[in-house]
Amino acid sequence: MSDIHARKEHNLSLEDAKKTAQKLADQLQKEFQLDSQWQGNTLNFTRSGVKGKLDVTDKDVSLDISLGFMLKAFKGKIQAEIDKNLDKMFA
Repeated sequence: MSDIHARKEHNLSLEDAKKTAQKLADQLQKEFQLDSQWQGNTLNFTRSGVKGKLDVTDKDVSLDISLGFMLKAFKGKIQAEIDKNLDKMFA
């Protein structure tokens, strides 16, 4: 079960939504050293204390993240930042 779940509808094509998701992944890799890999229309990502996936469709994106013990204390702040970034990137 994930600690954080977010969903955002969009009006992009599947291809454009995946490109946007990749831009987000590139940004997260720079900022937080998250490693990511595509598997079909799902972007899986990991780093120490974080594991998650971003499912991309032609209608929405759905994000599920599991946090390690040390990061659970920051769940609210992480959720707020994720919501802000999804709103900005998939507006």
